[in-house]
Amino acid sequence: MAENFIITIQSLDAVVEHGDSMWSGTGPLGESLMLLPADVTALALDADWTEYLEATHPAIACLQGTYEADGHHWLVYQWEGGELLSTRLAKGYLFEPNAAVLLSQRLVEGLVYIGRQDIRHAGVRPERIGIDSNGAARLIGIGLVPPVHFEDDVLAVGELLYLLVTGKHPIRNERGEIELPSSHLPELDPELEKLILTAIGELHDSKIDDIEALHQALEEYLSGIPEDGESEDDPASLRALMRRVRKSNDFPALSRAINAIGRITDADSERLQTLSAIILRDFSLTNKVLRLANSASFGHFGGEISTISRAVIILGFNTIKSLALTLVLFEQLSNRAHAVELRDMVARAFFTSVLARRLAEKCSYRDMEEARISGMMHLLGKLLSCFYFHDESMRIVNRCQETHEDENEVARSILGASFEEFGVRVAKDWHLPDKLIASMPALDPKPRKPASDSDWLRLFANAGADLMTAMLSDEPARQRLFQETRVRYADVMGLSERDLRAVVRDAAQDCLRDAQIFGLDASQGEVLARIRALFGMPVSPTGGVRAPTPAEPPSSLAAKLAQASSQAKAVAQSLKPVEAAKPATSMDDEAEEGPPPEPIEILATGVQDITDTLVGDFNLNDLLRMILETMYRGLGFDHVLLAARDIRRNALVGRLGFGEGVERILPRFVLPLTESADVFRVALSKNADMLIDDINAASIRDRIPPWFRECGAGETFLLLPVVVDKKIAGLFYGGMRHAGQMKVGQKELSLAKTLRNQALLAIRQKQPTSSQ
Repeated sequence: MAENFIITIQSLDAVVEHGDSMWSGTGPLGESLMLLPADVTALALDADWTEYLEATHPAIACLQGTYEADGHHWLVYQWEGGELLSTRLAKGYLFEPNAAVLLSQRLVEGLVYIGRQDIRHAGVRPERIGIDSNGAARLIGIGLVPPVHFEDDVLAVGELLYLLVTGKHPIRNERGEIELPSSHLPELDPELEKLILTAIGELHDSKIDDIEALHQALEEYLSGIPEDGESEDDPASLRALMRRVRKSNDFPALSRAINAIGRITDADSERLQTLSAIILRDFSLTNKVLRLANSASFGHFGGEISTISRAVIILGFNTIKSLALTLVLFEQLSNRAHAVELRDMVARAFFTSVLARRLAEKCSYRDMEEARISGMMHLLGKLLSCFYFHDESMRIVNRCQETHEDENEVARSILGASFEEFGVRVAKDWHLPDKLIASMPALDPKPRKPASDSDWLRLFANAGADLMTAMLSDEPARQRLFQETRVRYADVMGLSERDLRAVVRDAAQDCLRDAQIFGLDASQGEVLARIRALFGMPVSPTGGVRAPTPAEPPSSLAAKLAQASSQAKAVAQSLKPVEAAKPATSMDDEAEEGPPPEPIEILATGVQDITDTLVGDFNLNDLLRMILETMYRGLGFDHVLLAARDIRRNALVGRLGFGEGVERILPRFVLPLTESADVFRVALSKNADMLIDDINAASIRDRIPPWFRECGAGETFLLLPVVVDKKIAGLFYGGMRHAGQMKVGQKELSLAKTLRNQALLAIRQKQPTSSQ
């Protein structure tokens, strides 16, 4: 191996075994890495290692360099996190046939690339395939030769597809025959079965000669699968383009995330609970929303915000919904920006969104975050084209530069649809609000005065895009385009040249300050570098969150809470805050976000946050939701819920909660208040906090009521009764799926009890409970 072609990784902060001689770790810049043993006999010694180090493809774990420890040598690969396919299969996971085909197709695309580059790889095996959190697959092991028994890629992919669909390896019986996949999965499509059998060489009258032929066979099979959501009104070329993007590994996960948020409407009576629950399922999204809520953009609201529930209350449902939608899209695109062009396109969309927001503020539009997302969505077609169809997108850019043709016309000739048509179609697929979709098309050269919210959003989006294009152009085009934009929009918006220049200046400051939160590296990339150069701004922000405002809760119970709240506040201020500023270093999420907040920090800042809320006018449900969220994030429960008293049923009934599947648990969590010796009734009758480590332990299993086992809430839990004036009002429940998982220290337990006591104070202030 030519040493001068290999980058030596100096150190790994952590190494965790993945099995089969594979290790994952963290590099010196916080990047996630995967290590494979680099035994000399396993290396492609005849290789030109430059080709290996430069090999990049979405379906390949890129080679980063070598690592040496204790005399052992390792090849180091980029690792997106997640798990190995072998690990997933060992858990009994079965792929839907179409999902199995899509995963195999992605790997085959990587194999086609590898074949054309003439580089070796470790073979197509479940233990050499990584699956990230979005379900995208990557081959791990370029630079290694396949094992001795390895035959060819076509056979390996065929065997893998058999395994993914059936859960069984294609092993020959005593007669030398392989069982038909349909014997394990009777409903399997006969055409897919034929493709699998052909790939593994079981059909003598049909053969797939090489990996490129297999790629074509998979494409042909996928083209025959009917699509949901297709509109007959769409041109055939647009329908074909949508089929292509829907079959991408990443797109379904992105669509599900945006759909889940986009479908929540103002008419939804539980919209605050639903939105908070969706955000809290994603640790990265939760932290980013909180960082934005505490950023200078929203500093005029005052006070630190430490829970999503309070962020929704303080900043408003639509604001947090818009922020979440924007963050989800930018995180997906930024996290996988393999090309400079894509990173800069994401940065352009971000700058456009911030410009649209500042224009809305200047025009006194009531919902600035709605304007922000309209600015981003205006470039959705371009963003997705660059992400999913990168080569074609670059052809469009190059042709427009050479011929000066209209980019939408060029896109239509190459992709089959204009950027605008593509973006609008995807937005409809995502069920985004009609007024956002209506804001996406381009305006006439001379816009008319807006007559509706949709008109205003369309105006902000178009003006933001035009200002972005102007300010990122070279001189003298920059000033010319800026003046053209001013002439086009000044009258209809009622803004002067001075106003527009102030908008651009403020938007540039916002852009550089908040870029890191949105997954952009403010120290790299042409777009952000141009913005810094234009306005002479620093690379990264230097401030953090504001210190919490001291407050004393009123009432006699509040006096008892004062000491605990004061201690919690001191703990919160002594710990690293959620919004702690640091230089932007990488587009990688882990590098960007740093270590997660400590449990005590989350609990302590939550206690202070709730104390601040108690001194003003508050909604009881909103405050109880804040308490639940703080317990959920701070104590790491799988599920947390509040059961409230239902007098008609003489029971405590699940009412609010967080955690995966909690919507299924809540209606089943019905705790009868009749006399009983079970642990729930004992805790309530004695007003005693109780932690059960294992519901199946011999000493406790007979005290666990059947209704609880049937609701499936977990095998270990903490109970915090809510008893007001000796009358049972409710119960906080926090549980973990498996016995022995709950590790709650004395400080954490004390803060959890403080949270419960704050609920008691709130109930007394708002609605004194009467009991039968």
